[in-house]
Amino acid sequence: MIHFIIATSPESNLLIKKLKLKKVNSTPGFDLFFHDNFSLTITGLGKVNSALGVAHTFYKFRSCFNNIWINIGLAGHKKEKIGTLALVDKIFDYETQKSMYPFFIKNYEIKKLSCTCYPKPNFNYDASMSDMESSGFFFSANKFSTKELIHSLKIISDNEYEKIDFKNTKKIDRIFERNFDQIIDFVADIKNLWETRFEKKNKIKIK
Repeated sequence: MIHFIIATSPESNLLIKKLKLKKVNSTPGFDLFFHDNFSLTITGLGKVNSALGVAHTFYKFRSCFNNIWINIGLAGHKKEKIGTLALVDKIFDYETQKSMYPFFIKNYEIKKLSCTCYPKPNFNYDASMSDMESSGFFFSANKFSTKELIHSLKIISDNEYEKIDFKNTKKIDRIFERNFDQIIDFVADIKNLWETRFEKKNKIKIK
């Protein structure tokens, strides 16, 4: 199964629509959507919320280990063009000063960049992307799955020259739309690995 962990509704809208996800009963604090082999959890901002959202999703779906975990969201960067899709190859937690590394089974055409996870919004951009969720997501998902199946995809929303208005949901939808096919192709590739090594024959059930 493929679990999308996303911080906010504007970052989730296009995936919910494209994948025909339907909202299911959930605990306060998290919005959970599900259809076929996809789930999507809206966690709220911050690494703690992201980590808790992963754990909530894990237990909601019958505690199945070695599923696919994908974090998708917007991020800032010093010079990358707004709308650029990037695959995170290193996560640096600003508070703990610790690094985490996803594991890639092959080379992907998607640009790879590091990401620094901050405890609050950071606009002092450098060569690493800035977000607030990646370290919490990766730390938590790594308790329930293997690094080959845990990945973060970021779309650049800010740089040193310009910034997206986060109230402009239509513009956010447009930049997600431009990258949707590439995101799904990447997820499909990870799914092929999962089917080869980890797929279970039992049906997924929601608690």
